Amino acid sequence: MALGTWSDWFEAVGELLAVVVALFLPFVQERRRKRLTRQRISQSVRRLTLILVKEASGSPQWQSDYHNLQTLINLYAALLTDPRGTTLVSIGEQVLLALDAVPINYDEIDRQLALLQQSA
Repeated sequence: MALGTWSDWFEAVGELLAVVVALFLPFVQERRRKRLTRQRISQSVRRLTLILVKEASGSPQWQSDYHNLQTLINLYAALLTDPRGTTLVSIGEQVLLALDAVPINYDEIDRQLALLQQSA
């Protein structure tokens, strides 16, 4: 039994690699998309939280930014397809609770932002 020519072997290896790439490329792309989404949400939560901490509580701009943060967290939670994203939702909800506290609980906000940094 003949093993075939070098060109037959290279062709077979090339076809095998093409099949492997075709099968696993969608999984890799999906993981990357989810990771980038988590990073964008994390950055947005952090940015809005820092803006809210600097603004005067109760001002119209503060109310608008608070509503934007609340909407972002609720939408991400509702559309969540990534189990690793539940941590972001939980941290976001804790930040909202700390911002709602009278007076604002800055220590809790700092703690949650540190957790957010670690989870990203």
